[in-house]
Amino acid sequence: MAPSHKKGRGGDRLSALPDKALERVLSYLASGEAVRTSTLSRRWRRIHEGVPVIDLVDPKTGDRCGISNQKVCFDHTVTSAIISKGAETPIRTFRLNAFHPPYNLFDQWIAIVTTSGVKDLDVKLRYNESSKHTLCPYGLSRAASADFPKSDRNRYTRTHRHIFGCPTLRRLQLTNWTLDLPATVDMTLLDTLCLARIMDPNGEMQQLISGCPSLAHLTLEECPSIQDIAVTSPRLRSFTMICCHNASRVELHSTCVQSLHYKGSLLPPRPSPFFVVSNHAGIKALRIEVCEKLSSKVPEDIAPVTRLISQCKKLAYLHLSLRPSMAYYSSSFTSVLRGLDSLTHLSLQGCLPTDHAVRSVAALLVNTKYLEELSLFPLGPEPPKEKKRSWEMNDEDTESDSDTEPQDSTVADGVEYTSRMPESLWRTYVGCLEYNLKRINIANYQGRPLEKMLARFLLSRAAALEEFSVTLAAGLYPHVKKIQWKRIGLYM
Repeated sequence: MAPSHKKGRGGDRLSALPDKALERVLSYLASGEAVRTSTLSRRWRRIHEGVPVIDLVDPKTGDRCGISNQKVCFDHTVTSAIISKGAETPIRTFRLNAFHPPYNLFDQWIAIVTTSGVKDLDVKLRYNESSKHTLCPYGLSRAASADFPKSDRNRYTRTHRHIFGCPTLRRLQLTNWTLDLPATVDMTLLDTLCLARIMDPNGEMQQLISGCPSLAHLTLEECPSIQDIAVTSPRLRSFTMICCHNASRVELHSTCVQSLHYKGSLLPPRPSPFFVVSNHAGIKALRIEVCEKLSSKVPEDIAPVTRLISQCKKLAYLHLSLRPSMAYYSSSFTSVLRGLDSLTHLSLQGCLPTDHAVRSVAALLVNTKYLEELSLFPLGPEPPKEKKRSWEMNDEDTESDSDTEPQDSTVADGVEYTSRMPESLWRTYVGCLEYNLKRINIANYQGRPLEKMLARFLLSRAAALEEFSVTLAAGLYPHVKKIQWKRIGLYM
């Protein structure tokens, strides 16, 4: 480490570091912030020019040609940032969040970056308000759908073909594009691929995935064109699929898969499984988020999910996000959890509308014998879904959307407003709380009565607890974001 400047000479220990070290520090900042360090002193004046990272966000919204308060045009900012990197400073990371960039100029940016030897390419495009909507048919909006609006289909910017032949690329993340591939895809070194809201009019998604033989991490989010997909990379370690509601089958040929994340509809009950995994025993982390409500479902509908969990015999981490309430259909999951001897971390997300939901959480914990960490993310009551006009309604729309869980006379607007612990809950014995559970994390805490009931139940039983942390919901006591207790003498 370089010696620090002595006091009285106007120096400081940070400025005494070599240029390469300072460039490394600035590479973690957005490009605008890195450039502003040039005003600190003469020592910092040209340091930012050696940073091999461009990270810019376009502040524009609405009409591209409308009036803007920007002092410098964003297009010029991006161009200047690219040109300022000389031959001795190749661009290794290019992150861009742009609002409808001009096509000709955008082509030049991508061409320069890919020929510069970029390793990390992350480009998110924005167009109008519809490009922000989640592609999920179970949303609260009247226009909720699993596909793009008809007015937007195939209107997104087409991908630049030289991206898919870049020999140095290791991480690629694209959001809001139309897929347009060259005849051959050759990304031998690509390790991470994240595709979100991709239009695929020619059905080329499989070709892209097959052209990445070294893929270790794959994320597919809100890609409605996906139906059957096969990932043949033998190095694949994590796979994520979020709201690809038209998908019908996923094959993961790698025996190295350790993490699996699925968010969408209930897995279809059919003879052939939705997920075909070469080595279920290798999966250590599993996240299941079901978008649709389970109120009208029968146990046979839940079976594909519980079957997938039971096949992962060596799970260490399990996350369940269920609707209409946290730990809904707990009776279907308890027997599955009983067979997971390696499970040490359980995470639950969902609403707590009645004390029955609190008892469901306790029922799940009864069967987690070796649990060491519990994470809870309680959600607020769901607002009512926008009603369709009379001429848009069908038979399904007239059916009740209420829960099948027992209701109480103290329930109003679907939420119970009492924190008094029921006797059946008080008598529940949870072995992991007494002997193994060391950490409890509660996020998005708003202090609702049932949240207090659940927290009080856990704390009254957690004899082995070492750490209890609560993260308050956004906007609730903004001066206090997290409350944490270490085991320095916690007695109930």
